[in-house]
Amino acid sequence: MPILDRSKRRRMRAATRDLSLSQNVPYEFHLTPSGVLTSGGDYVCVLRLSGAAFECASNAELNSRHDRLNRIMLGLADPRITLWQHIVRREDNRYPDGVYPPGYAHDLNARYAAKVGGEYLMVNELYLTLVFRPNPWWTGGTLGKLFFARTVEAIEMERQENMAEFDAIVDGLIAGLRYYEAERLALYERGGVWFSEPAEFFGYLANGAWERVALAPCRMRSLVGTTRPLFGTETIEIRRAGSTSFSAMLGINGYPAETHPLYLDELLTLPFELVVTQSFTFSRKDTALEQMRTTGVRMENAGDAAVSQRDELPDAADDLASRRTVMGGHHYSVQVKGATLRELNQNVDKARAVLTDAGIVSAREDLACEASYWAQLPGNHRYRPRLSLINSRNACGFMPLHNFPVGRRSGNHWGDAVTMLVTAAGTPHYLNLHAADPKAQNGGNKRDVAHSMFLGPTGSGKTAAAMFILAMMQKYGLTSVLFSKDRDTEIAVRRLGGKVYRIEPGEPTGWNPFSLDPQEKAVMPYLRRLVRRLVSRPMLTQDGIEIDAKPLSVSEEKELDYAIEAVMRLAPGNRRLGRVLDYLPKGAESVYERLSKWCHAREPGRKDGALAWVFDNQADTLAASLGSVQTTAFDVTSFLDDPELRTPINMHLFYLTSRLIDGRRLGIWISEFWKALGDAKFAAFCDDMLRTLRKKNGFVALDSNSPGDAINHPISRTLIEQVATLFLFPNPGARKKDYVDGLGLSEREFEIIKTELPEGSGMFLFRQGHHSVVLKLPLDGMDDDLSVLSARTSNLALMDRLIEQYGENADDWYPHFINERSRT
Repeated sequence: MPILDRSKRRRMRAATRDLSLSQNVPYEFHLTPSGVLTSGGDYVCVLRLSGAAFECASNAELNSRHDRLNRIMLGLADPRITLWQHIVRREDNRYPDGVYPPGYAHDLNARYAAKVGGEYLMVNELYLTLVFRPNPWWTGGTLGKLFFARTVEAIEMERQENMAEFDAIVDGLIAGLRYYEAERLALYERGGVWFSEPAEFFGYLANGAWERVALAPCRMRSLVGTTRPLFGTETIEIRRAGSTSFSAMLGINGYPAETHPLYLDELLTLPFELVVTQSFTFSRKDTALEQMRTTGVRMENAGDAAVSQRDELPDAADDLASRRTVMGGHHYSVQVKGATLRELNQNVDKARAVLTDAGIVSAREDLACEASYWAQLPGNHRYRPRLSLINSRNACGFMPLHNFPVGRRSGNHWGDAVTMLVTAAGTPHYLNLHAADPKAQNGGNKRDVAHSMFLGPTGSGKTAAAMFILAMMQKYGLTSVLFSKDRDTEIAVRRLGGKVYRIEPGEPTGWNPFSLDPQEKAVMPYLRRLVRRLVSRPMLTQDGIEIDAKPLSVSEEKELDYAIEAVMRLAPGNRRLGRVLDYLPKGAESVYERLSKWCHAREPGRKDGALAWVFDNQADTLAASLGSVQTTAFDVTSFLDDPELRTPINMHLFYLTSRLIDGRRLGIWISEFWKALGDAKFAAFCDDMLRTLRKKNGFVALDSNSPGDAINHPISRTLIEQVATLFLFPNPGARKKDYVDGLGLSEREFEIIKTELPEGSGMFLFRQGHHSVVLKLPLDGMDDDLSVLSARTSNLALMDRLIEQYGENADDWYPHFINERSRT
């Protein structure tokens, strides 16, 4: 019998502990998909924020954001409102999904995923919870029920009114936080079961682990508290199935005299998991003024040595009275985590060092450890230790909502992220070229631009990064057309199973524009533009713009149009550029003479034109096959600096490429793009093609080794203005007028590119929309892949020799390529 009594007592004690655990969790149930009611009658809504990039922001921009946040606080100021803000820093190195066809891209992705998957990467998740207490004097206790006894109908009506007011407040807050990309946590459906995002967030705070929380016919507090924390004097132990972890709570014993937007951002870079929690309850103006007056009297009577702080009280009171700031009760804690007690103590020392550097006197909680832990749960007002009166500007310094941009791992315009890169703080960044959230109201309209630009000098890592991204985009079924220089992409294109066309002076290209079908709507206008360009006399203006020194007369244009139409009426096998001469009148300085240089001789005694190898070919070997493989590259080195050849060749290649704009996923990659835009009419055509390409599921990626030339070329400006994403590589020779005046970068971004990014590090500044961040493509140790992604002269020579020996199939020559490289 005594044994049974002891067993019963143990069960009762366990049940009491479970009751105590659930009592520390204040949540009752969902009132709306995003609104939760607490046991104290409070309304709770949790917002998840992407946060604002700060690493590359100028001081002026940081201060401007700080002012905007303070204005948001002024607009919220209501003693019924408390804000809880959390930073959850936790390990997360999940790699984006994607299915690759067999081949090099598949293998490269597997190697890279294994490399970055083995690194200890952290994410910072930002949450802002608004707690609305309609009746701040009522906590739901017995006394409250006695004085506020009402009918069910009255309670429900009041609840609906309060909920409507609460929703309006939350909507206004989300609108004000648009820059920080705030969104509500809410109910969601998965596999026919409804789950609660708010409950999952509360569960993480209470249990230290993320778990799905399904709705059930019981109070939310019973669903949230699933793990019992064991509280020691200074340490908390959390035991879960298969694992045990430890944590400690740090609080504030002494506040700094003032805060600024960056002073606690180092917490976002610490190499261990932590949770920063703070709350701010708005005070009534008269109450705050009285507290400040009382504080001043107390400091004066005590002869407090902090004379400067005492003297600042009148200014603070004036700011409050003039509504430049509002006051509120603030609490702050940092939950530091560790796998072992030794590791925990080391992590606590590092976290305290950051707080100390910020001017904060921190304390490791002992007696208040448990209260501090439960105060992490939004709505647990009664557990908050060390509540201090501070103004809204200082509160904004504590919660600047800064973060390292993470991107979106899935749910992008083309599905899963292109790949995962790494920030300077060791957080993952999910790369996407599209610069918009597809879930946003205008996400599928103007902001879905994926046009990108890669700028950096030779050797900065630009080509390797661009080709790596191209390879990773193979999972989308992307068709890519490249206009490359110096054969820098040739090894990669061949290894991807693509086709490379090297355009060599004097060697027939196999192009015959007149083989195109005249029934296609765009063919005849294109042929007229092309032949007009062939007979023009180009010259460069002082601005570097190519114009026709002697435009055609009206009669010459009619003669040319007649000749083109006559040739296109011939049988397909008889159509070629040279046949246009058969329909043109001869004579000195005639159109016939100007066109002759582009044609093979059409009469005895005349020599073939010097440029007949370009377009006057009997059969066409390109137009029908372009796009038949995923990746095609044209090496433009031989004519890039020759205006006479450059514009007509680019016109033809770009026209053929434009025929691929049919809704397929298409990427056009252009090296030294500004040189291709010498002709104003051709530039206008390119500008129009970019606009069309965006609407038809494609993008253009521009790159240049000469940022100054690319940025300042007058015609390239129209293209740059359409670029949504910038990849800016280290450039010690960078000029302020190019990057700041030309690209619109901040002074801070310019300094990073010029002086802070190490050359050869794989790091670059990534700018998209209003966010910029320093990223790294960690290909170190992947030397074989680097030899493919960025071709060196020695590797090109080796590839040429092996292709001659084993044939053009990359599967045949590539193994020998790797073997011979490994021996050198």
